[in-house]
Amino acid sequence: MMARRRTRLAWMQGLAALIIAAVVASPCLAAQPTQTDSTPLIKLAASKFHSLTEAERAMLRFSDVENTHRGEWAFCGPNTAPSDPSNDPKDVRNWTHERDIRASLIRWLTAYRAASDLIDPKGIRILGARIVGPLDLSHVRVPFSISMVQCSIAEPINIDSTEIPHLDLDGSNTAGIYAPNLNVAGELDLGFDNIMRPSHIDMVASGEVYLDAAKVGGEVHFGESHFQRTRAEPWDQPQDEGLRRAVVVTNSQIRGSLFLCCGFESDGGVDLSGTTVGGSLFLGGGHFHNPDRIALNATGVGISNFVYLVNVIDGGDFESDGAVEFDDAHVGGVFAVDGARFDGRPTERHGLFAEGIVVNSALIWRRVTLANGATMDVSGAKVRTLVDERKSWPQSGKLLIDDFTYDGFGPDSPWDVRSRLEWIRLDTFKISYHPQPYRQLATVYREFGLESFATQVSVAGEDERYKLYGWPGWLWGGFLKYTIAYGHRPLLALFWSLAVVLLGWLLVSVGSSAGVMCETWPESKPLEARKSYERLSPFLYSLDVFLPFVNLHQERYWWADADAIGQFAILGRRMHISGRVLRRYLWLQIIAGWLLSAIFIAGITGLIRND
Repeated sequence: MMARRRTRLAWMQGLAALIIAAVVASPCLAAQPTQTDSTPLIKLAASKFHSLTEAERAMLRFSDVENTHRGEWAFCGPNTAPSDPSNDPKDVRNWTHERDIRASLIRWLTAYRAASDLIDPKGIRILGARIVGPLDLSHVRVPFSISMVQCSIAEPINIDSTEIPHLDLDGSNTAGIYAPNLNVAGELDLGFDNIMRPSHIDMVASGEVYLDAAKVGGEVHFGESHFQRTRAEPWDQPQDEGLRRAVVVTNSQIRGSLFLCCGFESDGGVDLSGTTVGGSLFLGGGHFHNPDRIALNATGVGISNFVYLVNVIDGGDFESDGAVEFDDAHVGGVFAVDGARFDGRPTERHGLFAEGIVVNSALIWRRVTLANGATMDVSGAKVRTLVDERKSWPQSGKLLIDDFTYDGFGPDSPWDVRSRLEWIRLDTFKISYHPQPYRQLATVYREFGLESFATQVSVAGEDERYKLYGWPGWLWGGFLKYTIAYGHRPLLALFWSLAVVLLGWLLVSVGSSAGVMCETWPESKPLEARKSYERLSPFLYSLDVFLPFVNLHQERYWWADADAIGQFAILGRRMHISGRVLRRYLWLQIIAGWLLSAIFIAGITGLIRND
């Protein structure tokens, strides 16, 4: 009897050991260690899909609405720690067949009503699975969320016109993703560091990610992801060699924020043109590489809050190799570029191109490296405040600011006239004169009560204008500059007039004492009854000669005798003066009177000013 009991005990111990070994060896029981395969969802799936793998069973057990102890994820690998190397999809070659999940099974769960009714609203949440076959969820209204984290998806994903509450592919390795007209009620996660995934496991997409006319009710995350342009034909059209796109989010509506930051990398262009974002656009720490082409196309985007090319979340500075375009974009808050590098070859078009952008708050331009002659184009842009620094300015000829309007500068920005004129001259006007940058700067100075600064800027602008006319422009422009400052200082003509009159007074006084000033009778001969003659007053005589519209009755009675030569004493020395020389000076004084009077009137009335 005792021997029989011992035999039975040994048999039971052996059976227990086999059960324990099976539990330990199973790669997917971490989802629910005590659950059997008798759930309604597994039975229904097994009737359609034979030979379910352990990963498929784990997914079904976790998703079953009756599984109230499902945990957070259905782990499909041998380890439940997301950071374990066995859960990194880059090592998919070492994964066993038991980690496979058929893409057709996932579609069946979403499209077959009897199956989808058995899935908990929490949805499908798998980690570390290999999706086999092309995943086609197009034109399906998925009633639950799908999260395929750190999975290997080797074939393209088709979610054309799919409606889904939430989609998460964080940390997965995927092929291309075709998602026009995608409608996501919540968040769309195509890469972002979260509580489940370690930061060293990033999402990698080896084909074009195409979202056109998509609608997302929450945020869209591309952070800590790597996207590579496909060598095959893109989804929507033949490959555009001007862009070579890796990520396309065009003409879409995103109610939350859009993250292409924090370790984001693209080998190919990123196209956001025509997309509206209800939150902010985060680009700090993003690396956009598309040499000699468009690295980031944000033409016509509408951002309700901020655009950050700033390391606001740990991930490093913004970097681009290629053109970054924000033409005709509209930003409701700040457009901040603080800690960025725009790179490219000297012969390539690269830099920031934001022609016609509207920024309702400040444009911040600090700690910027414009490598190899990168361009900063804000022509036609409109911002409230410009916050910049000298060391972040581009080289000469690489700044385009024509029709750029702004209301003022930041407190730490250069305010002095010399620096701001240097900034304007970085925009080399090679074909024609562009007065707007000078007028805009002068307007800002006037708004802040800096009238003298405004005048200096206006004069500098006129200098540039008259240079275009060659030596005639140089002569005439020089005359206008030093007489009335191109009409911006019309009272300056009064000082020149006074100088001419005083010089004439001195010379007429000298000529009178030397005897070269003579009466003009018999033309002005007095009547016989009155033999006295008009006395010469040198000061009134100089005024009479200078003023074209005033007659002081001095010039009529006296004039320099061209044949006379007289002497006068100065500092004890005797000197000669010729009436002919004095007469020529008086002629010049008459001409000066006409010119200075004319430009003084023109300056007062604003006829000369080119404002």
